[in-house]
Amino acid sequence: MKKTRLVMVGKGMAGVRMLEELFKLAPDLYEVTVFGAEPHPNYNRILLSPVLAGEQALEQIVLNDLDWYASHGIKLHLGAKVGEIDRVRRVVRAVGKNGEPIEAEYDRLLLATGSNPIMLPVPGKELQGVISYRDIADTNAMIDAASQYKKAVVIGGGLLGLEAANGLMLRGMEVSVVHLAG
Repeated sequence: MKKTRLVMVGKGMAGVRMLEELFKLAPDLYEVTVFGAEPHPNYNRILLSPVLAGEQALEQIVLNDLDWYASHGIKLHLGAKVGEIDRVRRVVRAVGKNGEPIEAEYDRLLLATGSNPIMLPVPGKELQGVISYRDIADTNAMIDAASQYKKAVVIGGGLLGLEAANGLMLRGMEVSVVHLAG
């Protein structure tokens, strides 16, 4: 019996959790291909704050290592950014980490891309040193900045903003938080 081809774009917590459940319910139903723009396996984004604070490393927050993907027969494309979905031909097209084109045909398509941070529409948002807080690359950029600079300004006093401020403070920076609410 030919397996149904499932392509998942994104490899965040929700999408991979869905795959875990799918493999429990119907372990032999799908041939799975996963595209992830980041160069590492999925990790717990909620634990980025302890990584920033120096309390954990990326390896400690990985949820499913490369062996997990291999053991489930998943064709994993790390560092591959999807640029086109041809719904007529049922093909996903991406560019791999080395610039190579990648295509995957699908019978079922799951878009599990998560969200993007909101960057304020202000002059200077594109300058070096202005960092959003969404993924491990952002976290590493803040860790690098903390090793080079003494002061930081965090815009937004919500949970992530305060956790970023705390992590930068623990790395020795003087941190100011700017928040809309009184």
